Amino acid sequence: MSPLHVLLPPGDKIIFLTWILLGMLSLAILWSVTEPIQGPYEELDPGVAKGVFYRQVVWLVIGFGGLLFGAYMPLRYLDNIAVPAFIFSLVLLAMTLMVGPKIAGAQRWLAVGPVRIQPSELAKVTYILMMAHVLGQTADGLRKLPITLGSLLMTFLPVILILREPDLGTSLVFLAVWVGLVFWYGVPGLFLIGAGSAAASAIFSFYSETVASSPWPWAIYLLILLLALYLARLGIVSAVVLLVANITTGIGIPFFWDKLKGYQQERILTFFDPTRDAFGTGYQAIQSKVAIGTGGLFGTHYLQGTQKGLAFLPERHTDFIFSVVGEELGFFGALFLLMLFLVLIWRGIHHASVARQPFARFVAIGVISYFVFHVVTNVAITTGLMPVTGLPLPLISYGGSNLLTSSILVGLLLNVSARSFND
Repeated sequence: MSPLHVLLPPGDKIIFLTWILLGMLSLAILWSVTEPIQGPYEELDPGVAKGVFYRQVVWLVIGFGGLLFGAYMPLRYLDNIAVPAFIFSLVLLAMTLMVGPKIAGAQRWLAVGPVRIQPSELAKVTYILMMAHVLGQTADGLRKLPITLGSLLMTFLPVILILREPDLGTSLVFLAVWVGLVFWYGVPGLFLIGAGSAAASAIFSFYSETVASSPWPWAIYLLILLLALYLARLGIVSAVVLLVANITTGIGIPFFWDKLKGYQQERILTFFDPTRDAFGTGYQAIQSKVAIGTGGLFGTHYLQGTQKGLAFLPERHTDFIFSVVGEELGFFGALFLLMLFLVLIWRGIHHASVARQPFARFVAIGVISYFVFHVVTNVAITTGLMPVTGLPLPLISYGGSNLLTSSILVGLLLNVSARSFND
């Protein structure tokens, strides 16, 4: 096999081309973010060092190595090592809490010489492999609800450790991936509907208690739920369980609220009313919407974004990089970026649906769930539709750990597309 052939990964070439385009777009936006803007009399400091761009180039090369690893590693071998790999990632997460450096009040990294790694990113990969291993072995069984509940308990292991760092956004990734996997697994729709309605009850209860200072929003939601249960003609046991779950989560939300860090509480409150702290916790959301709105249909043109260039937009090279795309490339540029992710998701679902091996199917669905949650959440945050939680835009935002993780997961998609029929 020639070296050039090895550098061309097997599998779906459309997925590989999408990875290349996303990587090139990331470099283009980061170059813009680190370029000084021309003022009337001088060049204005962009506030983000040019080294960010060069480090992203290096990480993109490393990410390509991770992609090749994910694409060439035999699926049978990944299935066999899924359990010990997941346990190893849990050990790293525990070590992070014990010996990891505390940076800005959080312990999320482990120092390995001059390099800092984020074990929660590795845990995303091993978690998907672990869930694919567990669900794949019982995919044709009839007793799926006990397996589903067991997989949920396993999901809480990394979630609890990551919440201790604290990193609420990353912990939610695991729950989102779990939902995608168990949906594909064939869990009864009533179970997922119940979980969704319980989450909605918690939101309405929180809004009533903390924002509106009135019981009516939650009371109205419960009345609508009762009507829906009546019209659905559910059995009495199922209806009672759903109602109890909704009331329990609604009553329990104040206890969960008290466990959140102060900055997390402030972010959520600012989401409901950004003007309550326009120059503090609400500043990111406000400036992000201003940047995207300034772009209009065609953008302010590449390198010409003023919100970005004058450093009005915080975290413009990481969590809010989509705002830079919206400002400089406009609606159509942002749409092109989202279409690239849509192609990746569409091809992944296709390969999951035709793969013969259960393990391969669940690996593909886990990867797709990861990208769907990351992209939807990041875009919703930058457009003001969700509270700020600190999730990067995969393959676009600056950051080595997430870029490597996302590239490995794309490699796993290529692996499934190339080998699921004969490996």
